[in-house]
Amino acid sequence: MKPFGKPLNEITNFVMQNNNVSMKQIITFTIVCVVTTVAFGQSAKYMDAMSAALTEMDAAQTADQMLAMSNKFERIAMAEKIEWLPFYYAALARTTAVFMSENQNKTDEILDVAEKYALKADSLMPNSSEIYVLRSMITGGRIMVDPTTRGQQYGMQSMMLMNQAMTLDPANPRSYYVMGQSLFYTPPQFGGGKDKGCEMMATAKEKYKTFTPASEIHPRWGEQQLDQSMKESCQEFMQQD
Repeated sequence: MKPFGKPLNEITNFVMQNNNVSMKQIITFTIVCVVTTVAFGQSAKYMDAMSAALTEMDAAQTADQMLAMSNKFERIAMAEKIEWLPFYYAALARTTAVFMSENQNKTDEILDVAEKYALKADSLMPNSSEIYVLRSMITGGRIMVDPTTRGQQYGMQSMMLMNQAMTLDPANPRSYYVMGQSLFYTPPQFGGGKDKGCEMMATAKEKYKTFTPASEIHPRWGEQQLDQSMKESCQEFMQQD
């Protein structure tokens, strides 16, 4: 009964200060206090679980570890069905696993689940730039199965989703980072090329300087990966600038 100590004290004070209150008012006030306390406890538990999972995800180094993290976020999502972030991270971890893996035999199977969770996150948080970035990544990941036959179809879909992400939030650095990666590996005859990719990643770098996540569990990933990509792929381009 310890968690309800504060609400009960508030009820006592309320009654003492209001001699003419009815029993209905007392019951209503009691319910509000108890519900508030329980909700706060659930919120704290949720934040702790998400923070711990994100720390573990940051340390993941292999595709299998990323898939394990997706499963962990799925469990949080099943317990917190109205929260979009667990579904988002479950999808992100699966998508990242695909890009980390050299074996593409299960790519579509893994991305089908990722897409399901991304769409669930989208239903809970419509018009989120972060979710559109994720959906663009999922679509782009399908190209890896067979670039020759899938490149045009999924490439255009992925680009449309990323353009929507930029429109929804021009300050989101992840959209510019992922777009830069895509342009870097797209042949110039199809609108990409090294220079265009590096220019976009340079824009992302500037966006990261002013970016602040909405909370400690909101998306903040990408900056370290961006720095590494630019160091490995854009060094000559950056020196020219």
